[in-house]
Amino acid sequence: MRKLFLSSSFKDVASLLIDFAKEDIKGKTITFIPSASINEKVKFYVGSARKAFEKMGLVVDELELTKATIS
Repeated sequence: MRKLFLSSSFKDVASLLIDFAKEDIKGKTITFIPSASINEKVKFYVGSARKAFEKMGLVVDELELTKATIS
């Protein structure tokens, strides 16, 4: 079963992901969708989220929805 963890500011809730997953997540791939930050002037939280994912040992697959194509 796949699970979906949504957050608008991941750095603030990173520790909750481990509890949510209920399994070892190191080496797992996570899809990161930073589209909401496109029109924002302040974007430091996007980099903070990426660093938090990497610190947890996750492989980050970035999906930019504005550039995605339907196949």
